[in-house]
Amino acid sequence: MKKLSAILATIFLSSQVWSCSLKPKLTSVPPSPSNWTIILYMSIDNVQFGSFPTDLWGNTEKILLGLGGKSHSPIPIILLYDGGRIGDSKIIAVHQGKVIDDRGEIIPESQEVNYGDPETMARFVIWAAKKYPAQNYLLGFAHHYGWKGYNTDENSPGPLKMDILTQPEHEQAMARIRAAGVPVKVIWFEACSITMLETLYQYAQDADYVVGNEDTIDFYEEFTRPLRVIRAVNKNPALNPRDMAALLVDKTPLLTPSLISNQFTPYSFALNPNSPGSRPELSRLGDFWQPTQFAFSSVGVIEVKTALDNLALYLTDHLDQFRPEIAEARSRAQEYTLYPWYVDLGDFADRLERSTDAPQLKMLCRNLQEKIDRSIVAQKKPTTAKKYHGILIMFPLTRKEFERETKNEFAPETSYFELRFSREGKWDDFLKAYFEK
Repeated sequence: MKKLSAILATIFLSSQVWSCSLKPKLTSVPPSPSNWTIILYMSIDNVQFGSFPTDLWGNTEKILLGLGGKSHSPIPIILLYDGGRIGDSKIIAVHQGKVIDDRGEIIPESQEVNYGDPETMARFVIWAAKKYPAQNYLLGFAHHYGWKGYNTDENSPGPLKMDILTQPEHEQAMARIRAAGVPVKVIWFEACSITMLETLYQYAQDADYVVGNEDTIDFYEEFTRPLRVIRAVNKNPALNPRDMAALLVDKTPLLTPSLISNQFTPYSFALNPNSPGSRPELSRLGDFWQPTQFAFSSVGVIEVKTALDNLALYLTDHLDQFRPEIAEARSRAQEYTLYPWYVDLGDFADRLERSTDAPQLKMLCRNLQEKIDRSIVAQKKPTTAKKYHGILIMFPLTRKEFERETKNEFAPETSYFELRFSREGKWDDFLKAYFEK
């Protein structure tokens, strides 16, 4: 699911050179690269959970311009802003608290961009990287609807009266960004459920580290964490990519008002007829929400996917033998509080391991848990969040749920089986076999 914001940074230089002729001539000299540039492609043109607008009734832009100008950050932070009104798109240099004139290179004549368009994403990121060169880039995204996509834009057309950036479209945009030579080191999501392996595996192809939370976003921390991150980065703008990812995790607060309000979020989402996409049945809700934040090594994520493939192959080949154990482990595994058809992969593997005496199955489950642990370079969660191991996986409870959730109501032309994770993995084959009978 979903979200907005972030803030940080500054620097830009030009100079004068002389031609070989006697007459001096002004030429453009590329800006000296900083260590970091932060590029934010975070959707604001939408309504959170169908309840309140991300642009805070037009106030998000004012907040960004006001607080950003006071940050005095040494790191450029560039945001493509598109609020809830048609024709309000603009590029904001958050670290300077000002709007940038892009001379029509990104913002069209209509002054309205579409966050769900991969062409918009690729052009903006490449443009920002050229204008604010750096050794390392952090890309910020928002508003995650599981594997179905992120960055919904509700002033753009689509089956649910909004567009969304699907995973195949993300893959397409990032291919162009890589081809342009933009060294993306960290991908950061201010959104819900971004640590599901189906999407983590895609993001692991695009950056060295991925940062996000396992459950529903903490609405309080998303407004307060950026300020703490800015202060910390100001003290050490030479952070390496691993330390930058760890810093985003470290500055996540655990005790906020969301500890109370987020317990009601799944119910309000399920009951609100304006909530987009699939809504859970009330009988499926009830797990206690807890704040989490994880930073993953992309190399580690790929190893997790390989370990899951090995387990999925074994389970598929021995489905008749272990179906009762699988069903029991699935029914007891920690579920994502908003979409209970996603479960904590580590908790599922732990329960499955403890349910059997079969040496091969126990070894595969244990190996998967070890790979999950090793993939995490930083984490923050309460001591009570023992069943939150960092990574989600889609494992519906019923065949009906499986058939519904492998379709994408935001973009019917895409399905779960077309994800890179599915094309290159074995978990989708296991799900098909499991729900076939």
